[in-house]
Amino acid sequence: MRIIILLISVLITGFLVKQQLDSRPSNTEPEAVINNESITVPKVPTAAEDVEKFRKDINKFMLETNDKRMEEIDNL
Repeated sequence: MRIIILLISVLITGFLVKQQLDSRPSNTEPEAVINNESITVPKVPTAAEDVEKFRKDINKFMLETNDKRMEEIDNL
């Protein structure tokens, strides 16, 4: 009897965990939100030849983000 109760509780727990994992948002892209504007963060490269492009993109992202934050501070 104890084994049956244990199996039922494991099945219920597994079902609840599966539902929680399935209910996660499908959009996994990181976004920076500044002043109600969303900016997509550049993706990290998976190939060695894309590293230079990523470096340029991330530098541009940081500069744009910094400019927008400075504008927000000035508007306060």
